[in-house]
Amino acid sequence: MRLWRIFFVGAAYGLLMRLAFGLLPFMTSSHPRTASGPMLWSFVLLVPCLIGVYTIASMAAERRSLGLSITAPWVPTLCFVGGTALLLIEGSICIAMALPVFLALASLGGLLAHAYTRVASPKQGTLNALLALPLLAGPVEAQLPLQDELARSAASIHIAATPEVVWGYINHAVQIQPAEMRGGLAYLIGLPYPQEAITQATASGGHVRKLRWDKHVAFDEPITDWEPQRYIRWTYDFKPDAFPPGALDEHVLIGGRYFDLQDTSYRLTPEAGGMRLDIEVHYRVSTHFNWYATRVGQLLVDDAAQAILRFYKHRSETTGSS
Repeated sequence: MRLWRIFFVGAAYGLLMRLAFGLLPFMTSSHPRTASGPMLWSFVLLVPCLIGVYTIASMAAERRSLGLSITAPWVPTLCFVGGTALLLIEGSICIAMALPVFLALASLGGLLAHAYTRVASPKQGTLNALLALPLLAGPVEAQLPLQDELARSAASIHIAATPEVVWGYINHAVQIQPAEMRGGLAYLIGLPYPQEAITQATASGGHVRKLRWDKHVAFDEPITDWEPQRYIRWTYDFKPDAFPPGALDEHVLIGGRYFDLQDTSYRLTPEAGGMRLDIEVHYRVSTHFNWYATRVGQLLVDDAAQAILRFYKHRSETTGSS
């Protein structure tokens, strides 16, 4: 079979599997404590691996070099992932998170096929049975409960300003520009940019931060600890309409079944030449593949925390007052 046909079939298989996992009723679940659709490892792990197996097993024997077994499966995998983007099935954040593991697993599948074909010839019936594995494993996995993993992110920055100035911006930052969050990977791959964060007094005598992001995102941060110019901590209150449709990928929705922010705190400490601002974020990741999702979450939360600290540093040092 010609290479372009192999690549086409591999990409079509991946796209059809994505549609099946998103549409078939026995692949989806409304239960908040179970995974659903493309968040099942049956899709995330098996589909790219099987694309790699199919790609190399379908090649003529003289083409199956070790190097090609590693890299050739990337072509149908990239085409399949690109197809989900063109059809608006997946958003940029999901694609950015999934693509590295997809490519690695596609190469693994190619290497497995390379090793197998050195000792035996693959039969079409066996190959077809392997390609059906995700559809067989998915319904079983969809009944399994999600596993929670709690994680923490912390970062610190020196700011050449007084705690009073920095405290002012933490509680009243308006007209935030995307350029002020430059360098934040989470924002570059699709997280809506913040527009403003304003602390207001509550009727009960407490405080709450009101957040607005791009794409009409709006939510509250009830403040649980309040020591002016020293320490602030808040939790999160995401109403059902906090994230309008299309604002965030369903599978990385903040406050959703797979990811949630629990609390964030800032500590302001005077030091020579200004002050130190420390941020600490606690969050939850809940998937069947936390070994990967937690590491990606750590990368993105750490990156977002650094971007926010740079914002407060820039505002405080360039304007000097809120």
